[in-house]
Amino acid sequence: MIAPTNSHTDHRIVRLKEALAAGDPGALDDFWKTVEADGSPLMEPMEGEEGRTLVTFLWRDPGDTDNVLVLFYSAPTQDGFSEYLFERIPGTDVFYKAYILPPDLRTTYLLSVNDPLEPFEKYSDIMARIPFYQRDPLNPREVTILDDLVVSVLELPDAPKQPWNIARRGVPKGKNNMHILDSEILKTQHHVSVYVPPGYSTDGEKYNVFVLFDGWSYFSFAATPTVLDNLLYAGRIDPFILVMHSNMDQAVRATELPCHEPFAEFLEREMMPFLRANYHISDDPARTYVGGSCYGGLAAAYVGFKLPHIFGNVISQSGSFWWPEPTTPDVEMEWLTRQFAESPRLPVRFSMEVGSLEAAIAEFDQLATNRKLRDVLLEKGYEVHYNEYTGGHDMITWRGTLVRRLLALAGKKPKPKS
Repeated sequence: MIAPTNSHTDHRIVRLKEALAAGDPGALDDFWKTVEADGSPLMEPMEGEEGRTLVTFLWRDPGDTDNVLVLFYSAPTQDGFSEYLFERIPGTDVFYKAYILPPDLRTTYLLSVNDPLEPFEKYSDIMARIPFYQRDPLNPREVTILDDLVVSVLELPDAPKQPWNIARRGVPKGKNNMHILDSEILKTQHHVSVYVPPGYSTDGEKYNVFVLFDGWSYFSFAATPTVLDNLLYAGRIDPFILVMHSNMDQAVRATELPCHEPFAEFLEREMMPFLRANYHISDDPARTYVGGSCYGGLAAAYVGFKLPHIFGNVISQSGSFWWPEPTTPDVEMEWLTRQFAESPRLPVRFSMEVGSLEAAIAEFDQLATNRKLRDVLLEKGYEVHYNEYTGGHDMITWRGTLVRRLLALAGKKPKPKS
């Protein structure tokens, strides 16, 4: 589905090389003017190969560039750097790297300029180097993640639309209330943002509830309250109260979200009682949903396993089901998958997804481990809605695909058009 290529070259690169060979003194300036007009990365459909696009990343050397890498779907390991390393057009400031990509890809990427070219041995090496990477200065499309990390956006022409994340005129809006919970069980502090739908009332039938981990990303970047406003207005879902939980500290997150029994106790004995005391929410597990991405997806599945009497619906976006790391003492990788395999079926439904580009990175294989959990759940007789989208481990995709994950479990038929 994705591969670097040396046998295909963008026509603008070809023209530049031909003009340089012919001695055209203005060829280089003309090329950069074309890039400015066409946008970067360069894109063109593959002739005779329907369904694939040639994408060429560019770097303009300011005068001190030794090498450039592009990082967007995996990372260099002991196999070397040939898949990532840009080629330079001799005698120019043009560095480029071409890939053959599916035309419905949406993802983010970073550049590493003057990289030390030291292979990664484990995933933690990759995370440690991220602060030294940079956005693509030739690509104006960018987003901010992880507080202050700016990444560049690659969106091919057929990438799925994300209309539900955009606020619409005339659509009633819900309200968001911010809370801070101090946990006696965990001895840590938690942000909890609670969205109530338009027309919220403490009278009548209680509301469905949807708990999302890594809530700040879903609130700010994914605009999930806006998604629920739009879906409700379109008649695609019943009203939901959305609970966006966030750990105050990333190091604490890495401890509490991955299959941490005290965290499940916090949810059962502290957070859910707080919500029931302050909001008109259902206590029926069939109307209670829990979800998240990455470690949050793992946590959601674990909570479904430990607390099926509270959460009857699990939504996982690229859940880290490889957990724990290979070096964890006395615990095998894919621990949670084994728990489901060895336990009786629980009254829990699942809606899962993973990116087609999430194959092995260092010691982890997100794609294979998600497929493994899916297969185990199906063999046990669980209801499982599963999808593999074109993309990587990326909130820029999850913010759109969350709609499909929720509709798979809670969706209503669309209203007929007038």
